[in-house]
Amino acid sequence: MTRRNQNPSSSMADLADPHDLYQKSVQSPDNDMNFLSNYFKEYTGEALRHFREDFCGTAYLSAYFVTQHVKNHAIGVDLDWPTLNWGIKHNISTLAPDQQQRISLLNENVLDVQPPRSQMIAALNFSYMVFHDRATLLQYLTNAKESLQPGGVMVMDIWGGSESQVLQEEAREIENSEDDNIGDFIFTWDQDTFDPMTHLYTTRIHFSFSDDSEIRDAFVYDWRLWTIPEVIEIMTEAGFQDCHVLWEGTDPDTKEGTAIYERTEKGDADLAWIAYLVGHTPSA
Repeated sequence: MTRRNQNPSSSMADLADPHDLYQKSVQSPDNDMNFLSNYFKEYTGEALRHFREDFCGTAYLSAYFVTQHVKNHAIGVDLDWPTLNWGIKHNISTLAPDQQQRISLLNENVLDVQPPRSQMIAALNFSYMVFHDRATLLQYLTNAKESLQPGGVMVMDIWGGSESQVLQEEAREIENSEDDNIGDFIFTWDQDTFDPMTHLYTTRIHFSFSDDSEIRDAFVYDWRLWTIPEVIEIMTEAGFQDCHVLWEGTDPDTKEGTAIYERTEKGDADLAWIAYLVGHTPSA
């Protein structure tokens, strides 16, 4: 999945593929899709078989979903064709022929796409934060509601806490078991600029390697840091029902997150947290 180069002077950064690094650092489709499928079943009583991934990027999550059941169908929507095309070459092409038949990638705007209707739409990795104003976020959520089947579910993740507004870089080591001449590498999340007056936010992702080479600004995000009450209010205005929050539990011994998310009416004032926002469309 990485670009190989036989030139001995090539650095690890030269050999590395940013999309591959992102998938290894940020995404966990098995955990995410199992969580979403299980919650959908618990919440609606039905199996999740028609899934749409908005802002899908390389469609890593959608590609995983269609491998989990012969009746699973996925739609991935993204405006950036080069990223979608990378996903076709590296994720979709690895699927079995019947699985490829059950996934569709749309190089379109999530503000416009509706049919075919899905049981669930997920906008993860805070991707909807590209919408800076209330009117556009309302337009997106209204369109998403109309893109769901009766009884469908909208899921978005959201992040906050006092540390989310601090300008800082957070580095963590990523284990890389692939034989790609790169080995383990460092993923750095860079909270570069934040305006408390507007909540406009610039964040960046950098990668660095054991040979001291690096990829700076591999990904740059121009976001608005939305809050839970703001988004829940807009979801309700868009027509979603039973809008609620799934909050991560805390281990009483370690004080660390449990990776188990449950519905709650009250969160904890953690320095940093991630939660899920869920809305339901009326049944037929």
